Amino acid sequence: MITVLILRCIMVKSTTRKSAKSDRRRYNRIARFYDLFETPMELMNFRKWRKMLFDLIKAEKGLVLEIGAGTGKNIPHYPSNVVALDISEKMLERAVRRAKESGKKVDFLLADAENLPFRSNSFDVVFTTFVFCSVDDPVRGLREAFRVLKKGGRAYFLEHMLPKSRFLHPLFNLLNPIFRAFGPEINRRTDENIQRAGFQIVKEYMLFGSVFRLIVAEKPLDSVDEASGYSLKRSESSDSSNFRRFIGQSLLPLRLTQLLR
Repeated sequence: MITVLILRCIMVKSTTRKSAKSDRRRYNRIARFYDLFETPMELMNFRKWRKMLFDLIKAEKGLVLEIGAGTGKNIPHYPSNVVALDISEKMLERAVRRAKESGKKVDFLLADAENLPFRSNSFDVVFTTFVFCSVDDPVRGLREAFRVLKKGGRAYFLEHMLPKSRFLHPLFNLLNPIFRAFGPEINRRTDENIQRAGFQIVKEYMLFGSVFRLIVAEKPLDSVDEASGYSLKRSESSDSSNFRRFIGQSLLPLRLTQLLR
């Protein structure tokens, strides 16, 4: 059974992220074309890199969280016990279809990477693929990933970022406004942001030079979690009918009830 939970963020004072709705609208608009846009890179490298990522993740045990699941391209590789979230319901509709086609049991949530609806220290593994180039405040999003990861747990980030070669920095900075118009930022220092969020980098695989990297990081056992500035109210939104077309019902599994704040 595929389970879908729709979550709606509720404002606490003035802390709700203003750009969350615009991000959701943007990805809802491009959802039907998203896979087509990425086809060239998917054929050249992305599929190979996804396999590389999950060859590492499959050795892990426990509950796994994917932040920014998008249309669900990672789903065929999923181990058991995966919770997948995305900010766009239209992207998740496609992910739900993929899960059904793959026969995978996945819990899907509509939620914001900068406002994760889980208690601290909930997941054994957290991973992302090509997400933190587009998150509005990447450090905040990474701190949320850090918060919900259990102490001693591992995080895997397959991301593109500013290359190590300083000679290329002016070019990437020059081109960034063009790419940003379509969503991603190409000049982010994601490796540094990961460390700023509190993670310790264990291993860094350089892919396509150093523009793309697979970073393996850990949450130290002696880490202290920062409290999030958000709260959530669990509710069923009007968008839930979109999911019922595919699964017939909307259920909240016990394990997620225990994880939600």
